[in-house]
Amino acid sequence: MRLRAAALLTAVVCTAATPAAATGPALPAVGAALPGHMCFWPEPNEMGPGGGWCYNGTGFAEAAPHVKRHAKSFSNQSQETFYALHFPGGGGCLYRTVYGGDYASYWEWWDKLDGVQSSRPTDCSPG
Repeated sequence: MRLRAAALLTAVVCTAATPAAATGPALPAVGAALPGHMCFWPEPNEMGPGGGWCYNGTGFAEAAPHVKRHAKSFSNQSQETFYALHFPGGGGCLYRTVYGGDYASYWEWWDKLDGVQSSRPTDCSPG
């Protein structure tokens, strides 16, 4: 899954800004991740209704409703390592490490994304 995605560093026109401090702009339904951000889409190959949801690398951010537990693709267009988080119904926490430059056109963890944070969670287990 760990692949470099330099070809995806294309500029896109943003359709809307999200109000949360730890998120970046929303993306069109089809488009590439914004440089310096980690973006998730509700469908494979960086597509889907509602467009992409981007995390700007600041603190913790809950995933936008259209990608929460439905993030079928992602692209990390930063040099930073981030942690995708899952909070199972029975309690606890799981995390998945996402390194700078990683992407997945079909993410096997698609039904688990609840949020993203920039620091390794100390109260979660690897998932």
